Amino acid sequence: MYKHPIAFLSVNNLTVARYAAAMMADYIGFCFDSSNSKNITVAHAKEIMGWLSGVKFIGEFYQRPSDEIIAIAMELDLDFVLLYGQYTDAELESISFHKITIAVSPWSDYVLVNQQIIDSHGEIFAIPFYSSDEDDTGVIDFTDISEKLEALTI
Repeated sequence: MYKHPIAFLSVNNLTVARYAAAMMADYIGFCFDSSNSKNITVAHAKEIMGWLSGVKFIGEFYQRPSDEIIAIAMELDLDFVLLYGQYTDAELESISFHKITIAVSPWSDYVLVNQQIIDSHGEIFAIPFYSSDEDDTGVIDFTDISEKLEALTI
């Protein structure tokens, strides 16, 4: 068990997703920003999600129109959306999913700040870890992440 919930973000392959689930991560995030090297398609995210159980899912978006965010979140039945960039209050209000933003807003539920996701009371909601790329299909060195996770165990 960890001192705080764990979120693996920008996961774009099954190897990292299964590792995160096996390590008892609470959340797995998928990046839907086409300009990001960790980008994943909705179809690939859905395929990976089908292999996992016991985790909640986060969709990561950067300046996507709110109607696109809502459509993807509904299609994948996401638990949270992580919104990078600047969104208006009207855009945030229109997104009816739990929101993690990079700036405090009356319409966000959590804020990503200083390598932590915090709630409105300043309490840690989750500690984010960012996905690694596969060296070869199914091959990733998880040594660094494993050591960091070990340091967070109770």
